[in-house]
Amino acid sequence: MELSHLVEALRAEALDAALTDDGQIVVNLPGCRDQLILGPSRGGSEPRLFWQRRTFLGTRTNECGYLEWTAAPQPVVGAILGYARAPGLTGPQYGPVLDALRSNGLDAAIVTTGGGCHLIRAYLADGTQLVVGAPESLPPQLSQVTGWLVRHKGPGDRSTVVYHSAPPPASASQDHDPGAPTGGPDIHLMAKHVARYVTEAGLRHDGHRRPTAPAPEGEVTARSLSRLIGALAQLPRHQEELDNPGGALITITERDGSNTRTTEVPAELVSRMHTVLFSMLSVMRPYDE
Repeated sequence: MELSHLVEALRAEALDAALTDDGQIVVNLPGCRDQLILGPSRGGSEPRLFWQRRTFLGTRTNECGYLEWTAAPQPVVGAILGYARAPGLTGPQYGPVLDALRSNGLDAAIVTTGGGCHLIRAYLADGTQLVVGAPESLPPQLSQVTGWLVRHKGPGDRSTVVYHSAPPPASASQDHDPGAPTGGPDIHLMAKHVARYVTEAGLRHDGHRRPTAPAPEGEVTARSLSRLIGALAQLPRHQEELDNPGGALITITERDGSNTRTTEVPAELVSRMHTVLFSMLSVMRPYDE
């Protein structure tokens, strides 16, 4: 394996690697200013690569070792990727993303997947979780993110896309979802959108039931709904001095026709009910597809 081929393979994995004039490979580690220096080992019967981590000042550290000098670069690239993408190096890169999510009330953290890649996860109070990728695993450097993909995972394999701002691949057909967010790599836009989704989802399942869990039997009845609408209609109307048409009469009855009650609902309450119901519909529709 030629060292120049190894450098090309490392660059193909989005690592900042270069070959020096004295035959050493320098890999700038993501998330910090330290470097990984690799070069042919001068000892031993089998050809090996000696690696050592150096600080941004060029000071040698105790982190060092050997890699087998294989005919193909993949084993060496895999070992270097595993080191460069360790949580201790990847985590600092995505501090601004974690801060943005946390400032919007989401307890987010970087997790390592089974394949050694990284994602961001935020666990919600109902036991479900948000998974943030870019759009799949996180690249070694935050500057390499072109867009975000956020999924809300519920019980079993149920999940829905909450936010998708990654540009479509060049090979994608023209029927790519035109309604997908266009925020690209914008961190704060993504965090605000996800926080708003979580708030709206709380309206649907009362902040404690899982997204796909049915409402407990007997929790909601026609009588209780009629009583609540009647109580809301009696609250002070903050906009009654405005000429705001749009009030309604709402009649609620049991399925057998009993307990009929008609309530006059002012325009302000109709507007608020519309907002809540539209939010609930937006949240519920993906789970029913």
